[in-house]
Amino acid sequence: MIGEKIVSFETIDSTNRFLKENFSRYPDGTVVVALEQTSGYGRNKRRWHSPRGGLWFSVLFKPRKRVELVFYTKVFSVAIVKTLETLKVRAGIKWPNDVYIYGRKLAGILTEGIFEGKKPMAIVVGVGMNVNNEIPDELKTRAISLEEILGKEVSLMRLMEAILKNARVLLRRYIKKKEALTRIWKRYLLQKEGDTVTFLEDNQEKRGKILKISSDHLLVETDEGVKKVYSLSPH
Repeated sequence: MIGEKIVSFETIDSTNRFLKENFSRYPDGTVVVALEQTSGYGRNKRRWHSPRGGLWFSVLFKPRKRVELVFYTKVFSVAIVKTLETLKVRAGIKWPNDVYIYGRKLAGILTEGIFEGKKPMAIVVGVGMNVNNEIPDELKTRAISLEEILGKEVSLMRLMEAILKNARVLLRRYIKKKEALTRIWKRYLLQKEGDTVTFLEDNQEKRGKILKISSDHLLVETDEGVKKVYSLSPH
């Protein structure tokens, strides 16, 4: 069960990296949490500023059957949004894996797999959330903390426990009904079909209209034709 075993660190390079390197030593559902990460990272290996005061943890899964990585991303992104709802905070999911409020990033999820051929040996889901940490000046227009939203400090362990509890419920409820979870995830998405988005292609920003939202890509109509988009602009 998620969170039955919790491994804590004061400082670590990356909770995701630790579980990827040590997954064989720990049971399914193990959670690794750190007060700070020195080399936290997100999608496309973008550096994630992870100082003390934030919530930085990873969860280990050892599925018996093949499960797409994106399913776990949806479980945790929806779990975070539902947890925030109990704090009277209305957040949305920026496709495919970030939680935003007031147009600024509050949290991100990174799901990584360790495979033997096509068989998943382990899946690691990393969660990074700005909670009580100071946001660097250069990121203040793009990132926000929960303390800034609520006007008070938040217990990191209680917050993590609430997210894990919601994740357990979602996992149990939707592991055999993945399409139903996708419908919930889409309801929380900030991007809707018909919206204009900015995306990255060959490190260049381009714009287009979303025709269709899939779990791992967007179909976007641009001046150059319809494109499959795998990464939106971080701004």
